[in-house]
Amino acid sequence: MKRIIGLLLVLLMVTPAFGTATYASNTVKATVIGSSTYFNGEEKSSNGFNIAGSNYFNLRDLARNFSGTPSQFDITWNQENKAIEIVTGRAYTPQGTEDSMYFSRSRAYPATLSTSKVMIDGVLQSIKAYNIEGSNYFQLRDLAGKIPFELEYDSQLNRLVMFSRTPDNAYRTQASGEAVNNAESAYFPRWKSTVSSYLVSNSDGTVSVVEAGKEVTIDTYNANYERTATQKIPYELPLFGGFYSGEQYNYIAYGQENREENDSKEVIRIVKYDKSFNRISSVSITGGQSYTIIPFEAGSGRMSESGDTLVFHTSRKRYTTEDKLNHQSQLTIIVNTSSMTVTNDLGRFQKNHVSHSFDQYVLFDGGAQVLVDHGDAYPRSVVLHKGDGKSYSEVDLFNIPGRIGANTTGVSIGGFEMSSSSYITAMNSIDHSLVSEYTSYEMVGLETDQRDVILSVLPKSSLNRASVHTITLAKYVGTDRIASIPKLVPIADDRMMVLWQEFDKENHPGDVKYVFIDGNGKAAGDIQSIKYFALSECNPVVSGGKVIWYTNSNGSRMFYTIPVKG
Repeated sequence: MKRIIGLLLVLLMVTPAFGTATYASNTVKATVIGSSTYFNGEEKSSNGFNIAGSNYFNLRDLARNFSGTPSQFDITWNQENKAIEIVTGRAYTPQGTEDSMYFSRSRAYPATLSTSKVMIDGVLQSIKAYNIEGSNYFQLRDLAGKIPFELEYDSQLNRLVMFSRTPDNAYRTQASGEAVNNAESAYFPRWKSTVSSYLVSNSDGTVSVVEAGKEVTIDTYNANYERTATQKIPYELPLFGGFYSGEQYNYIAYGQENREENDSKEVIRIVKYDKSFNRISSVSITGGQSYTIIPFEAGSGRMSESGDTLVFHTSRKRYTTEDKLNHQSQLTIIVNTSSMTVTNDLGRFQKNHVSHSFDQYVLFDGGAQVLVDHGDAYPRSVVLHKGDGKSYSEVDLFNIPGRIGANTTGVSIGGFEMSSSSYITAMNSIDHSLVSEYTSYEMVGLETDQRDVILSVLPKSSLNRASVHTITLAKYVGTDRIASIPKLVPIADDRMMVLWQEFDKENHPGDVKYVFIDGNGKAAGDIQSIKYFALSECNPVVSGGKVIWYTNSNGSRMFYTIPVKG
């Protein structure tokens, strides 16, 4: 798609210009534009006309389609100046049903030069307009420069594309392929799935988007968020299980199903790459080693490293047990990255066993592994394990009410980090007193799945349940808003940022919220709001003094940044 720089877009279509051919002295011919029309990546029904090679659109069509975006505007009548007034930054107020008129593409329509005055935010403007069938149509390039919004024309697909103004500290950019939607929503799944969107801060000041689709794609962007390089890596096995950018190497986990319970079949392969994604070596895990029929099942899967030790903390569906069922649980794989060999037992019940484990996190605290799982059965809690692969200390960070194995829990984890003094888990939770029964599919008695944004804080010096304290950062239960699963971003040893996005009850996105916390989980200042930002599956990173993430939505990729002070 070719970007039209600035706002000098003329959009000369292949439709022939009719010049000044007239029905009367001030009337020209207008033909319906042949391009499909897109607003922020979504095709919309809008009436547009080509007049003498330029495009004209109905003002109310534009206002309706930009409402709720940085380019939103309302339309009023300025009685004092007898003028149509555009009020920028204000949501559009519809007039009646506003049914779109039908116009045939096979005929020309008389268009009379409009004499209506137009004001924008109280200032009289010179904007060319024509009256067609009783409605005013305004020249698109004039409106784009004054409201403003961005224009593109995709000549290959014959699409006229309009984007709302990019918010401050955000950057619209290009993906090398289809920008598959990864935006957050107000929906809370019972269990997580493999993370497929990653952002890496590189040592040269660039950032790389790593996405798993039909293949693994790495798009690299410079400091201006311009794409400078693209790499593609075919899957080595059919399933993608996770990516990790280590200190010296990159790692990707692949997998395949083993429903036949073949002990010798490879079910997981962890591949080691250099920082340019040149393959170095790999390690394989078989069905018999790990009792696995489906790797990465109903979990997220994350990695961490310390020296030449890599931990891949993921999930699996296991071999059939005596009750004739295939149970899901965590699977923790410890790899010596020098020899690319597995160094721990991968049996049916590991020392840090969690069943079912619906989300997994892992960090190293010195040489000790610190693991967090979202369990719905054994245990039914958000649980932390700290150990070395042979033995672990176990602490329930957040006990979840309900019967053992009921998949609905009313809790979701969003991030796990550590400060110099504490282990901090960001999550959300319903008001469990409202639930009369937890089942595999619903929480009986809960009308709306609203959840408060909370932190679970465990002091490193006291690894027991009694030492855990819960901090509520933002309350949403009983309000008219829903908060997404929060993100947790380490800024420094004892400074982090918690982010989440608000939605209304119809899943329409609202502001992104964020607050800084100290090493004990205490808010260090007020909650801040940012309009028109959108969170995604991608976990933010810190680069160049900014918290950065990207979001794919409606075929478009946007980088969002928050400057970090101090």
